[in-house]
Amino acid sequence: MTKAFGHLIRFVWTYGKGLLFLTSTLTVLLGVMPVIMLWLSKETINEVARLIQHPAMDYSTILLLLLLQFMVTMLTSIFMNTQEYLNGKLTNVLEHAAQSSVLQKVISAPLFYFDLPDFYNHLERVNDSPGHRLLSPLRQAFEIGRIFITISGYLVFLLTVHWSLVLLSLLAAIPMFLVQMKYGKRNFWLKFGLTPLVRDMEYTRSLLKDRHSAKEIRLFGLGSYLLNRWSEAFSHQFTEILKILRKQQRAEIGMDGLTALFYSGAAMIIIWLIQTTPIQIGQFVAIGQAVQGTQGLTNQLSTLLAKVFEEMLYANDFFRFLDYKHPESENQAKGTEPFPAALKKGITLENVTFSYVDTTTSVLQNIQLHIKPGEKIAIVGENGSGKSTLVKCLMGLYPLAKGDIRFDDVSIRQLAPDQLHKNMTVIFQDFLKYAYTLRDNIGFGDITRLEDIDAMNEVAATTGVAEIAQNLREGYATFLGRFLQEGEDLSGGQWQKIALARALFRQGTIIILDEPTAALDPLTELEVYKLVRDLTESKTTIFISHRMAAARMADRIIVMENGRIAESGTHGELMASNGTYARMYESQAQWYA
Repeated sequence: MTKAFGHLIRFVWTYGKGLLFLTSTLTVLLGVMPVIMLWLSKETINEVARLIQHPAMDYSTILLLLLLQFMVTMLTSIFMNTQEYLNGKLTNVLEHAAQSSVLQKVISAPLFYFDLPDFYNHLERVNDSPGHRLLSPLRQAFEIGRIFITISGYLVFLLTVHWSLVLLSLLAAIPMFLVQMKYGKRNFWLKFGLTPLVRDMEYTRSLLKDRHSAKEIRLFGLGSYLLNRWSEAFSHQFTEILKILRKQQRAEIGMDGLTALFYSGAAMIIIWLIQTTPIQIGQFVAIGQAVQGTQGLTNQLSTLLAKVFEEMLYANDFFRFLDYKHPESENQAKGTEPFPAALKKGITLENVTFSYVDTTTSVLQNIQLHIKPGEKIAIVGENGSGKSTLVKCLMGLYPLAKGDIRFDDVSIRQLAPDQLHKNMTVIFQDFLKYAYTLRDNIGFGDITRLEDIDAMNEVAATTGVAEIAQNLREGYATFLGRFLQEGEDLSGGQWQKIALARALFRQGTIIILDEPTAALDPLTELEVYKLVRDLTESKTTIFISHRMAAARMADRIIVMENGRIAESGTHGELMASNGTYARMYESQAQWYA
């Protein structure tokens, strides 16, 4: 826990050292103010008592003491409001820094992390207002510091009266502190254990609110079922929280009784002191205020210490997420070599084997394949045959378990990842439909040329996107979809053309199409593949499909089955061999009759 707190201080110091210093200074000043006020009150009461006994006495000292009390009160107010402002400013700074750190971790995480439930659960836990939750233990630590300074002043004063008052005041804080610590830890681990349930609950709630799921939910009558599912999850979560809360409240009532006994003992000692020791009225009042103040502050202190402990469990979880590293990530490509300026020998896959993390079953097994520069390759096979996994390995998104992939003579393990990705253009089956402008949807293919309007117009013209832009209210500046603004809804075919334009705008050496037309009818799919072939005549192109007609346009067809290459050849060769490809093609031939 100490290590996590040190990590937190370094994090806050990095992003807000000036604010942290000012807040710390104000904490010290605010801690001293109540002690000064206690002394001023004691002296004021003593002076008033003397004035009552001697009416002719000069009361200028009383006026000075009252003026000082007024100044201390005003300074306390100024310091508190200034600290509140600084805390608000620091919260915003930390929120940005913490969320940026989380998002940076997410975008730099290997793709296979997103197949790990542990990673997703961890992300869900730290994703809820991380800046506020990181500042919370720090603010509580400042408050602890302030209270500690004030209590120290009170205890020094009580020590001048009688040592037993100090002992009883300290003992009174211990019971509640132990209860708060115990249940603070239980609350954190409860939230930790409920994370999968909360994810299920939030996902179900998002389905009920999302415009894209609205049609199907109504068509299948899922509304009541999903609402009940969400409600049951919510009730289960609430019930578990209440169980701990009830136990905590019972324990706190018992500890409050024990604390009251300690302070009753302190009260008896004060009465004994009055009887045995000559005490001025001001001192008597000050003793009572110091005891009561210590009682209230020690209760606050025990609560805050427990809260800091609980919040530091979150902070520790946050920093563990930033440091999250799966052992398999060591196999991820981390080279520094540049990508070949122009492929001369092509792409070679040697004994490529891959299995998902934490599983023993190989999804790809001993893949042997050579792709010539400029060759058009179609990879076909049934769903689950390993087609998409193969290209993800080819793109360096999945680490190889065994074997190697070489671009000319450069191993994928030697290539710098950004160099590899820069030279690849891809359209996935579930390509993104960005709710930004049409210009952004094309320009995201190469973010470094986002302002290159001429190049964007050129690729839009060749892919048919220019015609789409002409029919939009604001042309390329039109927002697409209705998620962010009153944008334009597009058809599946129009989105397909935009995805193709985005891919071609990248100008990659290798073009990969991972079943991007799966949602289109077979004839439209064929037209899209013809367009791709015409536009990528000199580029190495790999397209994946479980539809056979599109594969006819390829120079060579690779048939995959159960993670292996079952067949390889041209359309004519594979049809003549009357194997898996021929059977698949004939079973789909009726689509094109």
